[in-house]
Amino acid sequence: MAAQARRDRQSQLEECISNMDLAALQETLKLVCKKQPSLLMDVLKTANDNGDPTPGNSPAVPDWCSCNNCREMPTEREKLCCGKIPQNCHTKLADFYTIVLDELVLEVAMRFRNDALAEPRDDNYNRAHRHTAYRQYVMWMHGRLGAGNRKVIPSCCIWKIRDQYPEPSGQYVGYIEGVLD
Repeated sequence: MAAQARRDRQSQLEECISNMDLAALQETLKLVCKKQPSLLMDVLKTANDNGDPTPGNSPAVPDWCSCNNCREMPTEREKLCCGKIPQNCHTKLADFYTIVLDELVLEVAMRFRNDALAEPRDDNYNRAHRHTAYRQYVMWMHGRLGAGNRKVIPSCCIWKIRDQYPEPSGQYVGYIEGVLD
């Protein structure tokens, strides 16, 4: 049902965009630029790409991976696989797409967290969604951990999230030890 709801939502958005005149499209882009400047930069980058493959799109599978979806990680601590066979990798589960990658779910999670912690909204669209997706994955797999208690997210999941919400520079912070590690 969730997958069908996503397809329906996407179809509705595409139909709405198709029915807009040039002036409405321009106003919409101005609004996007104002509210989510990093999203607009991603859209413009995609529009300007030649379709050349980007580095990292087909990396070799590390020997510590059993799901065939992991990529090499910078530290030993981060070299973690979900431990499933390829067909059951966490990134292949419909729930992963709904709970961890779905834009609307992430928006709600961000708003809840920002309201609860009285934090301002991060204007970098991809970074905000990526960090929220990490939190969503941990909540889904481990529940609420509490301050200073952290879990390493499997490489396959990290890279699926990063592919969905990339950092334009390609530089990521990676796992940071918590006080309880």
